[in-house]
Amino acid sequence: MDFLLTPYLITGICAALVVACSFKLLKRPNLDHIPVVGHSSLLASYWFTKGLEVDLARSVQEGCDKYKSRAFRVANLAHWVVSLHRSDLERVKKASEDHLSSFKATGNSLNAEYTFGMKMDDTRHRPLIQTRLTRNLSVLYADVRDEIIAACNEFLEPKHNEWKPVSVLHATLKIASRASNRVIVGLPLCRNSDWLDFNINCPRAVVGEARTLRLFPNFMSDRLVAKFVTNLSERTNQGVALISPSIKERLQRMEAEGADWCDKPNDYLQWWLDTSQETCPVLLMRRMLSVNFPAVHSTSHTFCQALLNLAENPQYAQVLRDEVEEVVSKHGWTKEALSKMQKVDGFFKETQRFEGMSVLGLTRIAMNDFTLADGTFIPQGTILAFPVYEMHQDDAYLKAQMHLNHSDSPTSETRSLRAPSIRWSL
Repeated sequence: MDFLLTPYLITGICAALVVACSFKLLKRPNLDHIPVVGHSSLLASYWFTKGLEVDLARSVQEGCDKYKSRAFRVANLAHWVVSLHRSDLERVKKASEDHLSSFKATGNSLNAEYTFGMKMDDTRHRPLIQTRLTRNLSVLYADVRDEIIAACNEFLEPKHNEWKPVSVLHATLKIASRASNRVIVGLPLCRNSDWLDFNINCPRAVVGEARTLRLFPNFMSDRLVAKFVTNLSERTNQGVALISPSIKERLQRMEAEGADWCDKPNDYLQWWLDTSQETCPVLLMRRMLSVNFPAVHSTSHTFCQALLNLAENPQYAQVLRDEVEEVVSKHGWTKEALSKMQKVDGFFKETQRFEGMSVLGLTRIAMNDFTLADGTFIPQGTILAFPVYEMHQDDAYLKAQMHLNHSDSPTSETRSLRAPSIRWSL
């Protein structure tokens, strides 16, 4: 007779999930006074969200066209996102973490505690990046350039006057990962293929797991769902096995030769060891991964799109090459030289403008109640974002900026190289 209980058991589990998910939705901030694109019911939007997420660009564009300068909201998996107007940008940029939190928004989006094994609001890395990295940019430039050249030669295999097929996405991911890890973990680990693959594949897995976890209430994410959905334990073991030898060798050198030794690495991993804040391989591995997470995929995406745009618009190739050769002849391959390559910079900025990674950006969570300039009330816990793609495609704004910079209206042939004359808001 036990088999007769199976349908009842399954029904009970499904009913419990429905109730739990409904409870999650009902706990959301009351945003009924903000216009919505799509279903106005939170529960209906919960099931409608998957389809909306696939075509999020269309929905956000619809909201921008319909509500103009007003805030509106769209469903994003299991919660509402309030899309703000450009006029609110400066206020959001200047707001403190205690008021509008980007770390909290990122942590909630990724369910970092269960997918990364650490909370995103742990900001102990910020002083290292703001001081050590910023002060060492000129010194590190030579190492990064060396790594980019080595990686390009390996993954692109360029030959004079010879065409060859290249998987651009694969190549740019490898190149970006090599360049980033030269600064993060240094040689020889930055050239270890297993370490590179680990840092390329982890963000994909984390994003997928977080998307699933967001369907469930927080108390279920920790006690039940995360144990079945995430692969944190295996990722942790894999990462620790790869980075532990490097950590062990450095700690031995520090103990034997003191704070400074011959050929001491100048990278993010070593900066952490120098501060003596953490020496545990598990924690250090997660630190390295958290920096790799935003660095590799965002860089490779822009690099990949820039190469594809250049292939589609070969008329820019010689223009960009001429600028690089002229600047390098005067300033050499230095950080200062990069700042003078305005046409190259403009080409990359236009690539990011047309081929950005997200429809909604500059995401924040309201840590307390506040009111927008137009009087719209934003309750605590509301997720806020800007329609960055639509803002970047706003021809009226672009023409106005061109006019302010005493330029003619841009054409499709010239605007890729005019970006340096525009003060982009994003």
